[in-house]
Amino acid sequence: MRLLCSLHSPTPSAYGIALLSLLLVTAASVAQEFVTDGLVAFYTLDKSDIDGATVKDVSGNGKNAKIVGKLKSVKGQLDEALEFDGGQNNYVEIPALGAWEQVSIDCWALQVNDATGIQGIVSTWQWVAGKVHFKFESSQIQVHKNDGVKITFTRVLNTWYHIIYTTDTKKNELKLYVNGALAAEGTSGATPENMDERRIGSEHDGRFLMGMVDDVRVYKRVLTEKEVKQNFNVKSNEMAVSLKDKLATCWGHLKEITLSQ
Repeated sequence: MRLLCSLHSPTPSAYGIALLSLLLVTAASVAQEFVTDGLVAFYTLDKSDIDGATVKDVSGNGKNAKIVGKLKSVKGQLDEALEFDGGQNNYVEIPALGAWEQVSIDCWALQVNDATGIQGIVSTWQWVAGKVHFKFESSQIQVHKNDGVKITFTRVLNTWYHIIYTTDTKKNELKLYVNGALAAEGTSGATPENMDERRIGSEHDGRFLMGMVDDVRVYKRVLTEKEVKQNFNVKSNEMAVSLKDKLATCWGHLKEITLSQ
């Protein structure tokens, strides 16, 4: 999807057509882009968004993550992903983000081997209240909040899954969505989810992932079921990231047309 803003004739009719086109294209884009409301951090894990050991946060919030050890860029579910070989100290470290009553974590993940037991996806490595262990364990995708419960979904090896879990301590709800559908739910406990540390591809005591992770998003609110489906159906991470800049460019052109009349 592209926003076309090249107008050579600043006539009233051209302005009207441009404005109408902008509204239509924007509406179409919004229908296909991932959810941005409440987005705190977004790690595409694409090669173009990794600079040395720095994993860029493309949300614009400056929450860049850091590669610890050595990770390989491979073909992912959307563009590239990072491959984790289960080796010691090979993971991505997310910086401190905060502690919130409502959280949604969104990613694509695939496990290739479960021989090492517990393997972190986007997980804490601590056991204090408010921390969430998001992992593969015992042929399952698991979400376990330390002061809440453990909820699970049976997975198949070498299969990509779109996974979102949501924590809502206001309502005492913990939910797990897999491939756009609610897979499990339980109680979250009362302690706000603590995001002062989080790792991609690692869990407590270095339980390292053998698999791949793509497109990690962190939200400071609970995504609705409709929004979960919206994110599952996204086919590219490029459109929404660049949408703001494209809209700004188009708006600038429209203002130029108005002033020239």
